[in-house]
Amino acid sequence: MKPTHHVIISGGVSAVFALWAQSWGAVVACFLSGIFIDLDHHLDYFIFKKELPLSYKKLVHFLRHEHRSKLFLFLHSYEVLVLIWGAIFLLGLDLVWIGIAIGFTTHILCDEAFNPISPRGYFLTYRAKNRFARKVFFKKGHHDETAED
Repeated sequence: MKPTHHVIISGGVSAVFALWAQSWGAVVACFLSGIFIDLDHHLDYFIFKKELPLSYKKLVHFLRHEHRSKLFLFLHSYEVLVLIWGAIFLLGLDLVWIGIAIGFTTHILCDEAFNPISPRGYFLTYRAKNRFARKVFFKKGHHDETAED
């Protein structure tokens, strides 16, 4: 998904969350986590290119065309999602953490729905087992093009 789509969806989800949470900190955390999970794309770019992607165009080109690169995408992970929700329930973390978890969950679910992600693509352990090969992240036939996360 494009960043603008994540901003729109995170805004809507955060507005609904605000009705329940009644905490500006939690709402801001929800909104920001729904967007900034995509910073891991920048980290992948940096790991492969040894420079920061200073333009969106460079980042998209990398995501779509750098087939030799690996995709780590450490934040795009069900395991991280389970850790966050588990910590909330086990440690009784506050509304800010619930906001982070809701934003994070929304981002993952939207990516799953609208991007050509393999059913196991968001399992970090599966990607690690396959040495973070780009092709295991995407549905068959789509590993040569990525969504604009």
